Amino acid sequence: MSEGLLFLHLLLFMFSFAFTGGLGIYLQRIARTGDAGAIHAAFRAANPLSKAGGIGWILTGVVGGALAQAYGYDPAAPWLLCTYAIFAVLLLNGFLLHLPWQRRVLAAAPGPELDAALAAPIHKIASAVSAVSVLALIFLMTARPG
Repeated sequence: MSEGLLFLHLLLFMFSFAFTGGLGIYLQRIARTGDAGAIHAAFRAANPLSKAGGIGWILTGVVGGALAQAYGYDPAAPWLLCTYAIFAVLLLNGFLLHLPWQRRVLAAAPGPELDAALAAPIHKIASAVSAVSVLALIFLMTARPG
C-alpha cells in the first residue's frame, strides 16, 4: 500500500507542478511578447489548468500526510513540521498572489493597463517564493533531515 501511495504522491506532485509552476513559466514567456491578444488567450486557456494544479497541490498534501502515516513517520518530526509550513506558504502564495495576478492580467485592457498588470512586482516575488518552496519541499522529501 505504501508503494502505491508513494507513486500517487509523486504523480500528483508532478501534475501539480506542471499545471502551476510549468504553466506559469510558459505564461511568463508569452507575456514577454507584448501581444495582448496572445496574452489574453493564453491566460484564459491556462485558467482552468491552474485551478486543477491548485487542487492537485492540495491532494498532494493529503496523500503526503497519508504516506507519512503509512511509513510510520512521527508527524511532529522537525522535517515534517518544516514541510507543513513550507507547503502552507506554497498554497497561500498560489491562492493569494498568483491567482489574483492572473485574474488581473485577464481583466486588463490592452495597453498601459495590461503592461502594468504584467509588470506587477508581486508576480516576480510570488514566483520566487514558489520556486524556493518547491525546491525546499523536494529537499525535505528526499533528505528528511533531523
